[in-house]
Amino acid sequence: MLGVVDTTQAVRVRPAEPRDAFSVAALHIQDEREQGGVVRPGFLDDLADAWLRDRARRTWLAEDPSGRPLGVVHGTRVQKLPSTRRPATAWFHVGLLFVSADARGQGIGEQLLRTVVEWAGSDGVTRIQLHAHTEARTLYERAGFRPPSERLMELRLGPHAQA
Repeated sequence: MLGVVDTTQAVRVRPAEPRDAFSVAALHIQDEREQGGVVRPGFLDDLADAWLRDRARRTWLAEDPSGRPLGVVHGTRVQKLPSTRRPATAWFHVGLLFVSADARGQGIGEQLLRTVVEWAGSDGVTRIQLHAHTEARTLYERAGFRPPSERLMELRLGPHAQA
């Protein structure tokens, strides 16, 4: 079928490299459009440039055997400083997990999450967090994600502040 990913061939997940900036940006644009965003001219370049400058971000791409990008996951690793009451630990915030519409339902999202979890375990990360869209909650629950404790609070500043 035209426009549908051939699942008989293996999807590869790998760390994104600088040469992948436009692929990462293009997947972001797909997500933006699905969320109702209007993409202005030049946004692809702006997003690719911003991604290249962000050295704290970790990103992985899922691609088909021909190298076509099918999905992306990325986020930021935060290192806590040690204290007298606890050791230094790290956590990872997933900023985006996205799979192209024509590749959904094939286990690619789970493969991307599994890659993040494996990396986190080998890099001293003790907690992974994310904001789950309602339609993706079952994916995250299958991967072992649960709601955080009641102690978690946040303060939103600027134009996104809530009354």
